[in-house]
Amino acid sequence: MRKILLIASLFLSICSFGQVTTWKTPEGFASEKFYQVKVNGTRIPVFDTPIASYAIFDFSAEAEVEINTMFDVRWVDIRPLRTGLKPEYTGDNSFHFKMKNPENLSIELNGRIRQQPLFILTGKPEISRPIKSDKNVIWFEGGKLYKDVKLELKDNQTVYIEGGAVIQGYIFATGKKNIKICGRGIIDGSLNKNLAENKNRFISLTDCEGITIEDITLHNGTTWQIALFHCNKAEINRVKIVSESGSDDGMDIFRCTNVVVDGVFAHTKDDCIAIKSGGKYSSSYPTDNILVKNCTFWNSIWGNAIEIGFELYSNEVKNIRFENIDVIHVEDGATMSIHNAGQAHVHNVVFENIRVEDSRQKLFDVAIFFSQWGPDGIQDPEFIKKNYLSGAWDGVQKIPEGKEAYHRQFRGTISDIVFKDIQVLGGLLPFSVFHGFDKEKNVSGITIENLTYMGKKLTDIEGSKIRKQNTENLIIK
Repeated sequence: MRKILLIASLFLSICSFGQVTTWKTPEGFASEKFYQVKVNGTRIPVFDTPIASYAIFDFSAEAEVEINTMFDVRWVDIRPLRTGLKPEYTGDNSFHFKMKNPENLSIELNGRIRQQPLFILTGKPEISRPIKSDKNVIWFEGGKLYKDVKLELKDNQTVYIEGGAVIQGYIFATGKKNIKICGRGIIDGSLNKNLAENKNRFISLTDCEGITIEDITLHNGTTWQIALFHCNKAEINRVKIVSESGSDDGMDIFRCTNVVVDGVFAHTKDDCIAIKSGGKYSSSYPTDNILVKNCTFWNSIWGNAIEIGFELYSNEVKNIRFENIDVIHVEDGATMSIHNAGQAHVHNVVFENIRVEDSRQKLFDVAIFFSQWGPDGIQDPEFIKKNYLSGAWDGVQKIPEGKEAYHRQFRGTISDIVFKDIQVLGGLLPFSVFHGFDKEKNVSGITIENLTYMGKKLTDIEGSKIRKQNTENLIIK
């Protein structure tokens, strides 16, 4: 009986037709300016951001997706290419395709990735939700807009953002345990003004343990969007991120241990994900045991798609793994990077089974350097202007003459890094750089196994477009 009541309550707050679940949204938040979307005949709300539009729904069995657009359509790319999905054109402004499994898709028109692409963000239907009457549950109801939310969490609390709910504000906690933030709703940053203030991070958790963040959508973030500082035992599952703003890192894992990121879709202007070890914690506390898998990333014109760095101040950054990831675009910066601006020994890092569809600058970028974001970095605008190392990296500075020994003491090393089964599927082959600081503060033990470009295996440094300096034992096989 309890299961029947749970299922009944679920369908009271949503519109469900057949196998498709969608949600009522606050008046005026959805838009059909650029796109109209139907799934199995059901109209799905579309949300616009300055860089893209997106539609969210759940389904089981099959989903016939029909799209009508204001644009004249001559060609449609559906990414990730791994899905094999192809459109069938039904007119100059309309097309459709069929999905058999939930995917997070980028629909791109006429070869123009900045012509308001449409993201189709889907999941499996919810099978359980928290109990609304539970005193430890904070419930945001679907169809409602919640303004100026400033929510500080306590131990054992769950935040449920129901499908169709929109929160304008932020959620934070310090020193708490067993926190969960979930649901099909949206956190919106459109009204955030001050990009530098911590309060504008959608989710900011410090010194916490036992964290789950899943299924929500982050809309128009203006600064770091999910920021975990010195946390242990955290999961980030199936979150959707759509933004295009300076410093809008999708996820920052900052001096954390035992973290899993699974099934996230992120379009950001800055890093899609950045793993760091900065802050004023003891250098003996590492960044350790991080797994990122089954994700789809689009990095725009700042930052990198998959980043370790720049702020690496702990003695060790180790046991980090990225696997089964689709990188659909990197408009500038690196696809996979380790940027060590601190004293850390970065080691035991694996990038495996990563499909790169369109990367326009760097593929692998592994470097140790003096940066404005290092522990000895210099923030003075005049110094930065005079000593900025204009080139392949952002935020990297020349060392002033006579200061080499001083700045060298803050540099670390990078070793035992594996790139395995990396496929570059389209576009020009990006170059790669492996750059140690000097012969001792160096990069070593790099293995590149089964790197392919357009289906062809690359087996040598020149053919792989690799530049190396102060790097030992780099093997391509």
